[in-house]
Amino acid sequence: MLQYATMRYDNVIRFLGVAFVIGALSGLVGGLIFGGADGDPAKAASEEPTTDTSLVQAMTPEQAAAVGANEMGQIPVLEYHKIGTPEAEWTRTPENFRQDIAKLKEAGFYPINLRDMVEGNMNVPAGKTPVVLTFDDSSPGQFRLNDDGSIDPESGIGILNAATEAGGWAQKATFFLLLDVQPDNNVVFGQPDLKQEKVQQLVEMGYEAGSHTISHLNLKEAYTEDAVKQLAVSKGEIETMAGGDYRVSSLSVPFGEYPEDDGIFAGEYEGAKYTYTAAVEVSGGVSLSPFSTDFKALHIPRTIVRGDALDQMISNFESNPSLRYISDGDPAAVSFPKELAEDLGQPAGDLGRPTITY
Repeated sequence: MLQYATMRYDNVIRFLGVAFVIGALSGLVGGLIFGGADGDPAKAASEEPTTDTSLVQAMTPEQAAAVGANEMGQIPVLEYHKIGTPEAEWTRTPENFRQDIAKLKEAGFYPINLRDMVEGNMNVPAGKTPVVLTFDDSSPGQFRLNDDGSIDPESGIGILNAATEAGGWAQKATFFLLLDVQPDNNVVFGQPDLKQEKVQQLVEMGYEAGSHTISHLNLKEAYTEDAVKQLAVSKGEIETMAGGDYRVSSLSVPFGEYPEDDGIFAGEYEGAKYTYTAAVEVSGGVSLSPFSTDFKALHIPRTIVRGDALDQMISNFESNPSLRYISDGDPAAVSFPKELAEDLGQPAGDLGRPTITY
């Protein structure tokens, strides 16, 4: 009897063990098919892949060479003012602006914000060249809202958004805002009742809001006290309109007229501290890489987009490919050839990330 009972007990244990294994396998298969405990396949399909950077394969010299990476190369910073009609020295028509973006796409460029360029945050697909689009004076054609709250498709933001939706582009550009000027339609894109809403939308979409001082002040001719006030107050007011923890760090120097001492770009006014880590000039051509020893973050040259200037810039890069910034596709590394063109300077000593040479 004891032997019989023991055999029955062993059989029960085997049965339970088999049942447990079958149950576990069923649960695993069900989880894979139905996306977890809630059994919602739609939710499972919408789950985003992990963003754990520890799982991303490190850049190698072979990978960098395969795309011709040169993150010591030059970067174009383009300068726009009015978007409207007719075409003029400081005005780009909506149609010409669309064509500009189409040309940049076709030539392998990809947009980033000025802040990201200066900080070296180059989230650019492998093989492409970063380009910074900048807009001075916050005129109405740059960002206009219709009566129903929609974005005017003929405004600068409308055209940039459409380019992003079409693919191969991103909602990146830097807008330098004025706060108190005449004509007053250049105050934060016109539409005074909507200025805060516009600034909030701007930064939420991914674009950058920077300062052009309060009143387009000539920093070279202004008293230091006036310059400090405008640099501090403009930064503070734009940050307040943007809301949250948004911080302004980029400046377009009005008229390209710099103060005698760049030290004025960081300071304090009535207890409010301010710092600008990037400042752009009116002209000067293409910019050096932020990874170059010769890069000057407070003196970044720009290319004014008028006439055939954009075509010439693209043509110059095609004729001199060794001067062009080419992304390796990995923002966590800086890749470039062992032999660099003399015009590019030398890699900075401490880039805070791995350097890959080939």
